[in-house]
Amino acid sequence: MIETLTAAAIANLAFDGVIQAGAGKLTEAALAKCQQLWQKIRGKVKEEGVAEAVLVEVENQKSLDTLEQQVIPRLHEAMLKDPQFAHEIKHIAQQINQEIEVGSQDNISVRASSHGHSKYYVVVKPSAETQTFGDTYIENIEKK
Repeated sequence: MIETLTAAAIANLAFDGVIQAGAGKLTEAALAKCQQLWQKIRGKVKEEGVAEAVLVEVENQKSLDTLEQQVIPRLHEAMLKDPQFAHEIKHIAQQINQEIEVGSQDNISVRASSHGHSKYYVVVKPSAETQTFGDTYIENIEKK
């Protein structure tokens, strides 16, 4: 699976994790790995000629367009030139994906309705036998 990770997939994973702070979907361990991945990418593409201003734009403006147009092509080149670097960042990306999978296995989905009118879907990480949502208590929640 490591070999199938492309420069675009790896850069987007780092972007989603670090620049967009995982949109609340990542564990602390996955966020730390994303930070490590982004720093490795950042350093390498800077060596490949990507200007600091471009990297700052990606980070501060959360510019996916700049990432795709200026960072990913240079990352792809760097991965071709330096197979050891490519293997290293692919390995980190795979670790992040595994963290995401483990984190999502710990989550459960709960469907509830209020007086038969509305349905709510909630994803939670259970910490006890009973979960409380407002005034509603849900017991014996089963994992999905």
